[in-house]
Amino acid sequence: MLFKDYKIQEFVNELSSDAPSPGGGSTAAFVGALAGCLNNMVYSLTINKKSFEILTEEKKQEMIKFENECNNFISNCVNFMEEDRTCFNNLMKCYKLPKNTDEEKEYRKSELKAKTYEAMISPLKVCRECIKFYENIEFAIKYGNKMLISDAGVSASLLHSAIESSIINVKVNLNSLKDEEYFDEVKLELEDILNKSKEYKNKILKDVNNYIFS
Repeated sequence: MLFKDYKIQEFVNELSSDAPSPGGGSTAAFVGALAGCLNNMVYSLTINKKSFEILTEEKKQEMIKFENECNNFISNCVNFMEEDRTCFNNLMKCYKLPKNTDEEKEYRKSELKAKTYEAMISPLKVCRECIKFYENIEFAIKYGNKMLISDAGVSASLLHSAIESSIINVKVNLNSLKDEEYFDEVKLELEDILNKSKEYKNKILKDVNNYIFS
């Protein structure tokens, strides 16, 4: 069954069981989806409401565009949940490959490398997708219904958690690819994404808290 067809309790039960997946990667992507959902709620309770009508026509159109992007982000995160599970399961199958002959050993080694790379790339996609989404949250906070500003703040907090968690999953696979030419490049990208995420999150939460306590 696909994750999108799960009931919440089914996902929770499976996640806490001895099943090899879902695990941290799928969960990180799910947290990203939740961040998108909370931010989309701001748009749902703004568009065609009083707080929407006071906006300029340009900002109205921009908000509709951001809402569409928000829905796409949520769908992408749900798809990343499934992709992570598939990549992890494919990697685990490699460890069961025979290694009795030199030919089998070489094939197993090659498959392990290829599937480890795929398992590394999947959470990296989540990081790349999530870091771009902060712009969407910033717009919702600035122009959305101010009664929902706390929800947008929680969205930013969850988004950072999704990024931080995904980075852990990238690293655990990247660690097995130390000899690859892209190792340093990916490592630097992770550092850059994490630093940017911290800055975005802290700025957004500062703005949210300042508004709440103003």
